[in-house]
Amino acid sequence: MNDLATFFIDKTTQTFADTLTAFGWASVLLELHYRQKTRADITIQDKGPYYCVTCAPLLPQTLEGLRSTMVWPGKAVVIQTPKNAGGLPEGVLHRIDYEAERDRVNAFYAARNKAGDGQNAPDAPHPHWDIFRAINPMSLPGYNGLLLNWWATRDAQPEIFSILFALFGQMPNDLDAAIDAWKQLDKTYGWGIKPFTTCQQLYNPDQGKGQNRPKANSLAMSNLDGFWLIEWLKLVGFYEAAITRQVRGAKDRKTFVVAPRSLTFADHSSVMGRFANTMRYSETSTKFDILAAVRYLKELLTYSLEPEGQGLMARLGRVKQEVVGGFYTAFYKDLGNAAAVMNVAFIALPGWIIVNSEQEARLYKELLDELDAVTRQFDESHSDAFDLLQHLRDFVSGDDLTAFFRFTNAFPAYLIGRREQGKYAHSFSTTFVERLIMNIERRFSDILTNPGFQNIAYAIRQSTVTAQYRKKQGDRKYDVRYGLGQELARKARYPETFIAMLSDFLHKYNAENAQVMETRSGPYRRSIQTSDIDEVVRLIDEYGSETVANLLIAHGYARVPREGETDEPETEYTNQENEQ
Repeated sequence: MNDLATFFIDKTTQTFADTLTAFGWASVLLELHYRQKTRADITIQDKGPYYCVTCAPLLPQTLEGLRSTMVWPGKAVVIQTPKNAGGLPEGVLHRIDYEAERDRVNAFYAARNKAGDGQNAPDAPHPHWDIFRAINPMSLPGYNGLLLNWWATRDAQPEIFSILFALFGQMPNDLDAAIDAWKQLDKTYGWGIKPFTTCQQLYNPDQGKGQNRPKANSLAMSNLDGFWLIEWLKLVGFYEAAITRQVRGAKDRKTFVVAPRSLTFADHSSVMGRFANTMRYSETSTKFDILAAVRYLKELLTYSLEPEGQGLMARLGRVKQEVVGGFYTAFYKDLGNAAAVMNVAFIALPGWIIVNSEQEARLYKELLDELDAVTRQFDESHSDAFDLLQHLRDFVSGDDLTAFFRFTNAFPAYLIGRREQGKYAHSFSTTFVERLIMNIERRFSDILTNPGFQNIAYAIRQSTVTAQYRKKQGDRKYDVRYGLGQELARKARYPETFIAMLSDFLHKYNAENAQVMETRSGPYRRSIQTSDIDEVVRLIDEYGSETVANLLIAHGYARVPREGETDEPETEYTNQENEQ
């Protein structure tokens, strides 16, 4: 045990179970440094085939001092229920009463529903109530068993930590040597704790009960086992790096585990606590994925703008590549008496957000608020909203412009339909669209900044969302062009057809402007010039009709951001300004 500053956690399952082991080990190191009364400075880095955990050196006497006082790392607690209360050791201090916590939750939500606001209600739910509920009853015996094993071995913690230091102090991890060392230690102390324990599906999504064997030489409905100290670290890490929530409208469950690229444990703990508070309530499955990525990144930016987060601000840059990649996720289907893992996936953070200054961090926070608001408005039980959410998730997680354009091409029908029914619908701002496009595909900036493109996008907006807004206000000066976005998208594949359709729309747009100017008083809409059409035709020749059409729809149906107003029509013009 020469250098305790660098440790390696092999990725043996390629699921979030490996990540939980790394965070569990970081939590152990933090507790040891607390006992040593030194700064931990723990950093977790993803090195591809393994995680590298670094910290300030630990002194040998720190471990020897544990003989007089045990270490209970992290936030994990033994869960006491009426069925197991009599079998728990008297001395275990880290425990909760499940029935009492459930009553506390029920009382909190009853008070919130009565008052309409639970902020001032007494006895707020335990921050890890969702974990307790996920564990009880199916995983409770195995879960409590790991913690009680740790409690039983409290007199030999220096030797146990020596086993873990040796295991993680080399790469690849010598698991066989650690198991042999444990067998010898258990024989010496006579605990009777076997080296292997059942892998719990809650933190081992790929190792549930079923036909799982390393070699396909037979089928057996049996559980998979793992080294108990590794399983204990996963349990500890689950409280540090995971959230698990029930899906709205069902008893199914989703779990999200942070995937660090290079992150200090102190920064992670601050951001994770804030993020968990934003995800307190159930959502539908697809919406959960999007909101998790959006809200975590927003809380990360918020923290980086505060004094204690200045170190994080200095190295944000491409957040997705350099700080946190996103979330490992697992979807658990409720089967009544059990739960089955139906899907294991990865939800990445938006990679188009690149932060190099505090000003950019504040801008991106506002854009993430827009993305959050657009996502929350969809009811996933409706087919049109479900399709939109699928496109939005593909875009958010994959930085996929094609998916974003599928969303923006389908969104106008939803937007106009909702507003026609007198219901509010939130749309992206032009600022969001422009910054997104320029960050993902910088060469498209020439299209977005082109005056002709801007003027034609303005005409689309004036003929659709702005005209509909005026109609709601009782102003029927201009007709609403229902279905314009869909028609533009349908014609986009063939340049000649698209140009003909766009020219026909612009001709009718200008004719309507001229008619209104003759019969009504101003102000008026700005008319389109021949130079605008020439510019867009040139852009079509250079970039293709589908690209220009997608950008026109995305920009044309976006709202123009204004101070304190989100639905106000754009500035109109006098007759003289229009003629000029």
